[in-house]
Amino acid sequence: MALRWSIVGVGIAGRARARALLASDRDELVKVWRGRFAADTGVPVVGSFQEALEEVDAIVVASPSEHHPAQVRAALEAGLHVVVEFPLARSVAEGIELFELARARQRVLHVEHIELLEAAGRTLCAQAPQAVLTSASVRFERSGPEGAGAPSLAWGNVARLHRLVALAGAVTEVVAVAHEPGVLTAQLATASGVVASLHLQQAPYLRRATHIEVQTPAGTWVQHNGELTRDGRAVSLLGTRSLFASDQRVATARILDGHAHYVSDDQILHVLEVAERLAARRVGPVPPRQVGSHTPF
Repeated sequence: MALRWSIVGVGIAGRARARALLASDRDELVKVWRGRFAADTGVPVVGSFQEALEEVDAIVVASPSEHHPAQVRAALEAGLHVVVEFPLARSVAEGIELFELARARQRVLHVEHIELLEAAGRTLCAQAPQAVLTSASVRFERSGPEGAGAPSLAWGNVARLHRLVALAGAVTEVVAVAHEPGVLTAQLATASGVVASLHLQQAPYLRRATHIEVQTPAGTWVQHNGELTRDGRAVSLLGTRSLFASDQRVATARILDGHAHYVSDDQILHVLEVAERLAARRVGPVPPRQVGSHTPF
């Protein structure tokens, strides 16, 4: 049986999701609503969010982040399975409420975190296990309006927080956090025993770049965008694949086969809590959750 899907918000991510659904033999994309690439999908474009909820089994919410909680809630209340682009919500309390609603309705709520599927990151997690880390740092830069505030930088970088947690374990304490217009930095104590450094920056003159460095007694790994080195030598990466297609296979398998996600609900909520604290520039211990190490998918 093919699952019947609609998509809400066909921008860049929504278009990639549409391609993944159209290429799947377990899924059928039957309608879309809004977005600059909606007409390019080749399926009917409906005139309202309500129409997108009708006569489908599941929905992809790929709209702007501020709409995620309300649209996810409406879809779950309509009895649909939901795939939503990160972030699920802008508070841990709202995230908990949505996961509880999904469980009450016996529906899958699948939050996309495709950066955890990226080849260099998966290879780094596999080769530099948390148990032997001696240091870790994550730096992310991107183009954007000048003067970004701490909330914008924190919530806009949920994916980078997931990368840090996947590498170094759950954040046990926000040791320090500082903000100046366009820059957010933090020192985060983690379950692996290291205090990891986080640097997030946004400015019109910057190009998108991810730089991650971890040290272990066996060497130093550096990931720069999609390349990975160990002690300065290139590392062969785990197999590459289409990120959205990979995520969609997991989402469909969760719905049809009862399979697990590659990132737990507790880890998603944990990262929302860390983002919430960074947005508020609040230091102190972070309450524990059952956050496991990331297993390469």
